[in-house]
Amino acid sequence: MPQTRWGIAILLIMAATKAAAADDAAPRDVVGCDTLVHLRVLMGGMKSDPAAASADPAADSGCRRIAHDRVGAPEHRAMIGGAPFECLTVTGEASCLWIRP
Repeated sequence: MPQTRWGIAILLIMAATKAAAADDAAPRDVVGCDTLVHLRVLMGGMKSDPAAASADPAADSGCRRIAHDRVGAPEHRAMIGGAPFECLTVTGEASCLWIRP
C-alpha cells in the first residue's frame, strides 16, 4: 500500500511539473519604458489602481508592451529605495528599455 501512495505522489509531481513547464513556455509580454522616470511613474499609478497592472500602458507614457523573448542582457542598472532596476537590451530597439521588475 505505501508503494502505491509513493507512485501516485510521483505521478502527481510529474504532472504538476509538466503543467508548470507548459505555462513557462507560453509567450509573455513585459512592460518596457524609455526612461526610468517613465517606469517609476507607471509603477506609481499601478499601486493606486490595481486594474492598471494588467492594462496596456498609455501610448504617451513612454512605455509599451514587448514580447519577453525580445529582451536581452542588462545594459544599465540602478537602485532606488533598495529596489533594483535594469535597462535591458531589446531586439529591434535603438536603446535599452527599463523593464518593470
